[in-house]
Amino acid sequence: MSASTAMAQVNIRMQRSLKERGDATLALVGSSPAAIIRQLWQALAEGGDAYQRIMQVLTKADVAEASPATDSSLCRASSLFEELGASLGLDPASFTPDIRPTSEVLEDIEWELLEERGLA
Repeated sequence: MSASTAMAQVNIRMQRSLKERGDATLALVGSSPAAIIRQLWQALAEGGDAYQRIMQVLTKADVAEASPATDSSLCRASSLFEELGASLGLDPASFTPDIRPTSEVLEDIEWELLEERGLA
């Protein structure tokens, strides 16, 4: 494998309930953690204006989470997703909501992760 096609893996630890809620929110807009992380890393790697917009959104989200909640977690997550999407140049209208049961969506996400790791 050449250096230009070498792959790397990003691993983080988080509470299972947080991951499941985040996966479900991404599934509602027809995306996956892997797709969002790839797009985020691409924008961060390119730097410039996209990086500045992303950091503004993330910093604002940190401040919002530290203050008392005035709206639901889903509304905050939706707002954060929209702002990050805009920072990455994504059109939220292009996402198709996934209306399948959450258990089915999570199963598909698990299969995607297994396939990415060459285990399926």
